Amino acid sequence: MQKRKEQRLTDLRKILEEQGRVRTRDLAQMLDVTPETLRSDLDLLESQGLIEREHGAARLQVLDKETPLEWRQAENRQEKMQVTIRALQEVKDGDIVFIDAGSTILTALNHLSSRRDLTIVVNSLPAAQSCLDMGFHCLFIGGQMRRSGGHTYGYFAEQMVDNITIDIAILGTTGIEGVDGFSVYRAEEVGIRRHIIRQTRRLVIVMGRHKLNQPGYYRYASFREADLLVTNHLTPEQKKRFSGVRQIVEV
Repeated sequence: MQKRKEQRLTDLRKILEEQGRVRTRDLAQMLDVTPETLRSDLDLLESQGLIEREHGAARLQVLDKETPLEWRQAENRQEKMQVTIRALQEVKDGDIVFIDAGSTILTALNHLSSRRDLTIVVNSLPAAQSCLDMGFHCLFIGGQMRRSGGHTYGYFAEQMVDNITIDIAILGTTGIEGVDGFSVYRAEEVGIRRHIIRQTRRLVIVMGRHKLNQPGYYRYASFREADLLVTNHLTPEQKKRFSGVRQIVEV
């Protein structure tokens, strides 16, 4: 039941992204749900600040809002699984690994279960729980916490990162369009990533092909800073956009 609701909410958001303002009766028909079910879904999205409701209609909130983690995990799942599984192959026994709070990496975190003596550094509650469930030594980065995604950031998180030497950091990106690098949704999240990059010996970026034409918001790393980019198959023209990356692996 919960999975169906999550998929329905994802479909609802996509309709509003594509069509803008949509009448509620039309939304109910598109989603094949009752008016009562649609009203409940819209109530939830409105409470999260993701949509605005008008008389008999709804539209996406124009503010820069990051969609809930469970929705992002359901989107483009196959692409995310492919790139994450390949990126996690770079992790060796005994490594100190920083795992990004983004949805791309969380889709396949269980593929680290065969590694031994890992220390997983995370600033994400879902990632921390996954690591504990698999029996890894987990180091959680404290700090100010964001409701969407359950991850931490800010001064105290950055100070903690500065006291850790990381063997490999695996980070995602919101998009690359217009920023000539890898980005996050909010300016305040740039800081912790800059500290992670400074403290890591190797920076691996995972990016599904669907991110190619998505806008970048706040750049946290240039292409030149990435040691490895793991992504889906690219055309020669698309690959040129990453000319500064040291190594690109396509899956």
